[in-house]
Amino acid sequence: MILVIPSLDIKNGKVVQRIKSSDKFEFYYKELSEKPIDLCMLWRSENAKTLHINDLDGTNPDSPNKQIILDIIQCIDIPVILSSRSNSIDDLVEYLEKGIFRVSLSQMPITDPDITKKLLKEFGASRITFHAIADNDELLFWGKESGHKLSELIEILQNIGAKRLIYGDKEWIGNNQPVNFEKLKNIAQISKMNISLFCGVPNYITLKKLSEYEKFGIDSVIISKSLYENNFPCQEIWRKAETL
Repeated sequence: MILVIPSLDIKNGKVVQRIKSSDKFEFYYKELSEKPIDLCMLWRSENAKTLHINDLDGTNPDSPNKQIILDIIQCIDIPVILSSRSNSIDDLVEYLEKGIFRVSLSQMPITDPDITKKLLKEFGASRITFHAIADNDELLFWGKESGHKLSELIEILQNIGAKRLIYGDKEWIGNNQPVNFEKLKNIAQISKMNISLFCGVPNYITLKKLSEYEKFGIDSVIISKSLYENNFPCQEIWRKAETL
């Protein structure tokens, strides 16, 4: 069974996304987005087994995000995967030592492979994972062209013993378009790693089809936009229950 992982983008101490609702209850979900811990607890109450957090302020030492993320892992009883803009080794180590289940790195394998190897050796490939957001074979770092190829990153990851890749493509990220299944299958077969798909599942039909690709090592999907827009059947019941 494909593991569905809700994703939160945190900026300036608040969640960027907001759960869609009727005007009558918009205030409730606005307040949830302003309180990341409460939103995480909501996803947990709706049977989330893992959460993914994007720290959009990772390079800002004055951001409240770090403390909020550390508070989140103390308040929920499920694993948290963290992707951060920060390249601070001290930050990454602190997160791991204080309870973050996995940190996901993007440019570090290319810019600092020795440090990446050291982290893998110290914490293991189950806790140090990697994410690749691409525009076909062009690798993007936080939405910007990197000058590197996805194929280049995959080769580096194979050489250093990485086991998991979070993979998404500009083709389907943020626009509620379904994943290109052939492209996904190709990356899974080339990389020979476990794959967490990033976005690309706009509805239950696509999620059901994705389960057919588990045999290629695709075992989970990190969902943002379609989840906040209540595109899955059970969510209508949850939204009604929350506003009673």
